[in-house]
Amino acid sequence: MKFIFSFLLTLVSLTLFCQKDNYEVAKKEFEKFILSSDSIKIQNIKNEKFENISEIFQYNQIVSRELDFDLKEIAFNVTYSYKFKNSFRYPNAKIYLFYYKDKIVNRIISYEGENVKISIKSDPEIDNYINVHNSFYNTKTALENFLKDFLDEKTYGDGCGFAMIKIKEIDNIERDNVENTDKYIEWMKSYNPELQMWGYSEIEKLLKKNLIELESDELKIYNHIKERNLVIETCSGCTFGIFKKVFK
Repeated sequence: MKFIFSFLLTLVSLTLFCQKDNYEVAKKEFEKFILSSDSIKIQNIKNEKFENISEIFQYNQIVSRELDFDLKEIAFNVTYSYKFKNSFRYPNAKIYLFYYKDKIVNRIISYEGENVKISIKSDPEIDNYINVHNSFYNTKTALENFLKDFLDEKTYGDGCGFAMIKIKEIDNIERDNVENTDKYIEWMKSYNPELQMWGYSEIEKLLKKNLIELESDELKIYNHIKERNLVIETCSGCTFGIFKKVFK
């Protein structure tokens, strides 16, 4: 009886290990492909042959947009399947590719629903872009700030969702409050284009009310955001994931 119990315990342990191992093996193969691919290869991912991934279940390109100072972002959603017991599991990943002066310098994989959710491959040339950003915005940021800003996704726009309620706070910072001017200026210096637009719009309202005056370097950033007129993620009621330019 003791032998049978030990055998069953070992069998269960091996089964659980294999189930976990199936995920890790599929994930490793997926990451190896993504972190070594450019946008063209990822666009053709459904034609790729994998050993441990059963199927590329869903693929779509979210956006391709020009950002500051010759940086370009291309983002994808990919759902793949792998065998689990007698069925399949379907992990979903969001992929960010960043090109600087037409050379790929950063790849990010963000996994939906995981606590430790990112895998990253950065080339040294990304530091050149970060240096240009720091010089223009008068900041002292590093790669970790770049990654944090882009992974902290924002949607620019009021009235998103069924209730269409005005957003009162961004990152626990109250809007329409002159006491938060320094924080709004900090938003304008972010790597995240949507957060930059929130900062711009808050500063714009305070300027129109003659409640603040900007320093020359702050005014330069404020004007830059409007003049470059990036494609921004926004919404329309319950429709999210709309990318368009804010200024006509």
